Amino acid sequence: MKVKGLITAAGLGKRFGAVTRSTNKGLLVVHQQSLLLHIIRKFKEVGIQDTYVVAGYQRERLKKEVGSQATIILNPFYSVSGILGSFWMARQALKGSPFLFTTSDHYFESQVLAQCLGSCRDVCVVVQKKKRYTKEDAKVILKGDEVVAMEKDLPVQEAQGEFGGMVYFSQKGARLFFKILENTLEKAVLKGYVMDILNRMRDQHGMPIHYSLCFEGSRIEIDSVYDLIKARKLGRKDEIQI
Repeated sequence: MKVKGLITAAGLGKRFGAVTRSTNKGLLVVHQQSLLLHIIRKFKEVGIQDTYVVAGYQRERLKKEVGSQATIILNPFYSVSGILGSFWMARQALKGSPFLFTTSDHYFESQVLAQCLGSCRDVCVVVQKKKRYTKEDAKVILKGDEVVAMEKDLPVQEAQGEFGGMVYFSQKGARLFFKILENTLEKAVLKGYVMDILNRMRDQHGMPIHYSLCFEGSRIEIDSVYDLIKARKLGRKDEIQI
């Protein structure tokens, strides 16, 4: 089956500061193009033609930005539901299909996407290796070719990588993800994380969480002006390679 693409871009981006009071983070420009359009273009390069963008904050600007290149899905509960609400709003579009998910607020080299998509596993997450990890990082512990622990509260000294905000789901993996998501939202858990659902897929249903590696300098999560500057440097390098 053809792989679909999902980009979550509904949030307020409060951690970024003053800039996102008037601009959705997905609209920030890297190398003459918004983050959103970069991701959509890279999806197309690996054969993903059917992409959905979940929007909330500044949805009209996002809709105008992507035009006919992607389908906008509205998350009207974006200010109270977090990212799990965005997945829920996209469930009908993705139901029964393998898909690749990424957040809109990071920039990555093309090979990061290709390696994740080429894993041929039911679930594959991007894990980024770093020299140092912080309390806020979604830290992971690895064993063989699997992720055996993934949470922010892991001790920094035990971290072997950071969850990189990108996941591939096979058809089987997607079905289980949305089943657990439904059960989670029924319990009014609205502020959870994607990695919470992934942990339940592994721990409660025995589905291994595999990973593909990327390294510092190949992916930037954009939470500050400093991150945006680094992403723009990476963008110039990536475009030259292409």
